[in-house]
This record gives sequence, C-alpha cells and structure tokens, in this order.
Amino acid sequence: MKNDQRLSEQKRWVERCEADFAKRLDAVADELCRRETIKLIRLAGPTCSGKTTLANLLRARFAERGKHLHLISIDDFYYDKEFLHARMADDPLGRIDYDSIHTIDLHALKQFVREIFTKEAADCPIFDFVEGRRTGFRRIESREEDVFVFEGIQALYPEITELIASYGPSVGVYIAPQSEIVHKNEVFEPNEIRLLRRLVRDYRFRGTMPERTLLLWEGVRQNEEVNIFPYVESCRISIDSTMPYEIGILKPFLCEILPTVEQSSPYRAEAEEILSQLADVEALPDSLIGSGSLYKEFI
Repeated sequence: MKNDQRLSEQKRWVERCEADFAKRLDAVADELCRRETIKLIRLAGPTCSGKTTLANLLRARFAERGKHLHLISIDDFYYDKEFLHARMADDPLGRIDYDSIHTIDLHALKQFVREIFTKEAADCPIFDFVEGRRTGFRRIESREEDVFVFEGIQALYPEITELIASYGPSVGVYIAPQSEIVHKNEVFEPNEIRLLRRLVRDYRFRGTMPERTLLLWEGVRQNEEVNIFPYVESCRISIDSTMPYEIGILKPFLCEILPTVEQSSPYRAEAEEILSQLADVEALPDSLIGSGSLYKEFI
C-alpha cells in the first residue's frame, strides 16, 4: 500500500511539472503565432536542452491555431562520417566535433533554404546518427503562409543566422536548462543536468558509450562558450527546460551505464563522482513520463 501511495504521489508531482511547462509553452506559441510577418524561426540551445521535442510540441500548437509549421533539423545537414573521420586527424584525441559549424554541409543547407522559398517542393536530407550518414530524403511541400523552424545547436551560429536572414526576418527561440535542481546536499547545475541527459541519450539512441560522451564533453562546452552563449541575447524568446523531477528519472539509466567505464579509464573518477551525487536521489520510474513529454527526447 505504501509503495502504491508513493507512486501516486510521484505521478502527481510529475504531472504538475509537465502542466507548468505546457502552460509556458502555450504562451510561447501564442506569441509566435501573433507574428504574422515571421516565416522563419531559429530554435537554438546547447546540447541536450530539448530542442528537437520542443520543435514538435510547437508544431502541434501551431496546428491547433490553424498554422502549419515545418520542422527542419540542421543536424540532417551533417556531412557523412567518411568526411568527418578524415577531419579527425586534426584532433589529437580523434574526436568528431558534431557541434562545430565545419561539420555542417552549408552548401547543401543554403540550396535547401533557397528551394523552399523559390519552389513548390524541396528535398530535406535525413541523417542517421547510428550509421553516421544521410540515409535518404523527405519531400517538403509548402504554402506561402507556412512557417519554418530551423532547429539545432547551430541555429545561433553567425553562419546560419546570416544564411537564414537573407530570406527574410526571423525570430530566435532559445531553450536550455536554466534552473538548478537541489537534492538534499547535492546541487545539480544546469550544465551538469545537460551532461547527465547526454550520457543517457547518447547511449540509448546514438550507440555511444558513456566514456566517449565524457571524452567529448570538454570540447562541447568549449564550443558552447564560443559559438552559442555569446549569441543567446539575440533570441527574443527564452525557455527554461529544467524539469524538477528529472534527476530521479535519469538515475536508473545512469546507474546502469556509468559502471561500464573501465577502472583504468581517465574518466572513471568522473563517473564515480556522478554516481556518488546520485546516491541519495530517489529513483523514479520512466513510465511516469507521458509520450508527449519533452523528456522523452532523453530516455
């Protein structure tokens, strides 16, 4: 009985958090829909901020308001892994910096943007992270009144902003965890929250072991400080994606994957430190997360 009661309390807490986020998202959708002259939305944020799911949630809300929103992931314009692997020689650790503008095929992106404004239809590539290549295309047919959202960490990069700006006014939307989460004596800062999300997401959906994610993290953070955070103020709208319940949701996954980091690894101490931080956090079942939640992106 106590277990059932506790599960019920946890469910109500998660639902309250989700309802609060939905309310804030509705306000954002209302503001964007009022901007009749805006045909382009730049949806940006650092890694594991919730951009992809937010784009889908916005599309649903636009539809409720009688508008059609086309979702374009800038990630789909990554070069294939053969090209990227050839660039690994430039990195002493053999890392592919997926956050770098140099991994994006800007020529293909520019051609695509031109076609959606000058033709009745355009083909958008589909990038598969597991295979590391474009695996096909999807046909996009649009009307004059439709709106396009370009989503990705690169959406604030000057090269992308300049490219999009040449086709008309746009509005920037920034999403990221912006609030810390406190569990007893442990404080999880927004950047730490994103690392925990990425460890789980990359393992589950991109076939990346936690040691690899930890290796890449320093480069990811350096790139953010140079190419993302200085341009955040250019975004008219900002959304805090911290979910108060999320450390409990992530804990079971992290406790499963972090012990796989080898004892001899230079990242073993970091993995153990994270596990120590999680020790007193109450684990929550991921079944509490509904199919329409932003958090499905990470678990």
